[in-house]
Amino acid sequence: MNRASMMKNILILVVIMAIGSFFYFKVYLPKITFASISPIIQDVNETAFGVGTVEAKETIVLAPKTTAKVLSLFADQGETVTKGKLLAIMDPSDLLASKEEASMAMKKSQMSLFSQQSLLKELEAKYHLAYTTLTRYQHLISEGFVAQAELDAAFSAEQSAKAQVENATWQVNLMQADITRNEALVKSSNAKIEDLALKAPENMVVLSRDAEVGSTVLAGSPVFRLINPSSIWVKIYINERQSGALHVNESASITLRSHPSTPYSGHIARIGLESDRTTEEREVDIAFDQPQQPLYVGERAEATISLAQHTHALTLPLLTLTTHQGIKGVWLAKQGHAHFQPLTFHSISADGLMIVKEGITDKDTILIPAGRDITEGMRIRL
Repeated sequence: MNRASMMKNILILVVIMAIGSFFYFKVYLPKITFASISPIIQDVNETAFGVGTVEAKETIVLAPKTTAKVLSLFADQGETVTKGKLLAIMDPSDLLASKEEASMAMKKSQMSLFSQQSLLKELEAKYHLAYTTLTRYQHLISEGFVAQAELDAAFSAEQSAKAQVENATWQVNLMQADITRNEALVKSSNAKIEDLALKAPENMVVLSRDAEVGSTVLAGSPVFRLINPSSIWVKIYINERQSGALHVNESASITLRSHPSTPYSGHIARIGLESDRTTEEREVDIAFDQPQQPLYVGERAEATISLAQHTHALTLPLLTLTTHQGIKGVWLAKQGHAHFQPLTFHSISADGLMIVKEGITDKDTILIPAGRDITEGMRIRL
């Protein structure tokens, strides 16, 4: 084979390989089909939506401070009670016995004190006599009218009388302390007995009655649970993506499950400082603008909070948003290939629409990843 023929064969082989490569990459190379969507320019009412329950901010538990049996009850669930109204009396039998014991001990101490004080006066008189005698003997011994032995006896008698007075004084102080202790025990018993009379601390509504007459209630266990009807609000949970745009006093619309077609006006009263680490939601408390009656604590409720109005906003569904190499953006379809486009957006509405700031136009075609991996330059089919 001559050189010309060899070059011709090589050229033919190169052409065949080029044609094969073209058909493989342009025709036979697999293409992945994706759904796509285009951004829409529209007016958007940005809102935050949350689901929760009706709760009471001010809840009070009426419970005895000591374990006792329920003697009488004077209120029931749903009743409105005024401040100071007697709601329950617990059996004070054990405390009455303790009070009586302390009272008798105090009386005994008082009688002993009276006797000891009389003895102290007598001993003080004897000491005064012994002291006077000693002083007189000290003057007479210098003149020789009193023997030394008599002076020593007078000194000993004075010291003995002095010690007896001091001992009696200590006994009086101890008895006075014992009386004070028993008085404190009586006061403590009276206070505990008074605590067994459970009264309404404010004008409230009885949420529940948790004990009945004759039942024994442990210390701290509820007999009644009371709520302030003016403190009723809706406790809802807002996704963290939207919670940052919320502010106290912003208006809200509340819907209760028992009245699904009747919206109630309200406003944000409090925004929680801690998010749920699992659901990534934050507690938001919505107060009613006008007290509603009746309201049932624990009832399911929904609230919609108006955040902002956006006119002629470029919007895109949240489901198109993805992260590529740590950057948030979307995948664009360009000439049959996928290309990643970083994206910045203003916020996300309650219905899942991103309000786009920059990165795309309404002319772009956006791929919907649908959980599939996309790589830069991937061949795609729409």
